[in-house]
Amino acid sequence: MLDLIFPSIWAVLSLTAFGAIFGLMLSFIKVKLNVEKNPKIAEVLDCLPGANCGACGMPGCSAYATRIVEEKFDINLCPVGGADSAKKIASIMGVDLGDGAAVSMKARVHCQGGRSLTKNRFEYNGPLSCSAASGVMGGFKVCEYGCLGFGDCVRACPFDAMYMDGDSLPVIRWEKCTGCGFCVKACPRNIISLEKQAIEVHVICRNREKAPTMKLGCPVGCIACKLCEKACREVFINEPTVDTAIEVRDFLARIDYDKCINCMKCVEVCPMPVIHPITKSKVYLKKNSEVPA
Repeated sequence: MLDLIFPSIWAVLSLTAFGAIFGLMLSFIKVKLNVEKNPKIAEVLDCLPGANCGACGMPGCSAYATRIVEEKFDINLCPVGGADSAKKIASIMGVDLGDGAAVSMKARVHCQGGRSLTKNRFEYNGPLSCSAASGVMGGFKVCEYGCLGFGDCVRACPFDAMYMDGDSLPVIRWEKCTGCGFCVKACPRNIISLEKQAIEVHVICRNREKAPTMKLGCPVGCIACKLCEKACREVFINEPTVDTAIEVRDFLARIDYDKCINCMKCVEVCPMPVIHPITKSKVYLKKNSEVPA
């Protein structure tokens, strides 16, 4: 009986001894190889929103904080935290933010062709996904540039800053939008962009076809009439360095956001109207009886 017990005891003792030795060795190695983290990393991390959205180009807030401290990386790349985060980080890092303050960005939807207004080329019965629908013969809509209405952008938004309206068009919840850009990446039609919050004006269309072709599938797109371009030129007529902030190219009005001053002249003259905010368009106001006919 003892012959069976003693070998078992020795085996247990041996394993315990080996475990203790290896434990001590690992503890010693950990102490020797341990790299002290700069306490500033935690301070910077506290200034970031913790969204881990990746909009800064890093895999998460912790990675961004580490690069800021260890590599003196740009401190104004977080669109979610915005200027407030940048200012706090600048104070911690002892740098002057100067003109490099983070610019608040918002998502803009460049389409107003909902399901009730646009025409389809064929009946689509596939997965309820814009990406999937876009992969079937370029999409079921006649307009190959417009929103497909299945809400990939809404599902991609981590901040509940978007929803689909009754006509299957995405709507931005302005107060919740952080400018993370997830919706931009999710849209296969590229009808969502990130623009500076301060700029209110944007073209609600992406169609680059001539007006007669465009109208076969959508009645609310840009007709490339150039009235907006003309109105904008009149605003800058005495400005030698700026010709116009809006220009029609490839049958689509395009805004140079570095030049736009929110004067709303292009909005007022657009006959469709297709430039946001359309509520300031003379055509919109006339239709809604807000100005004399």
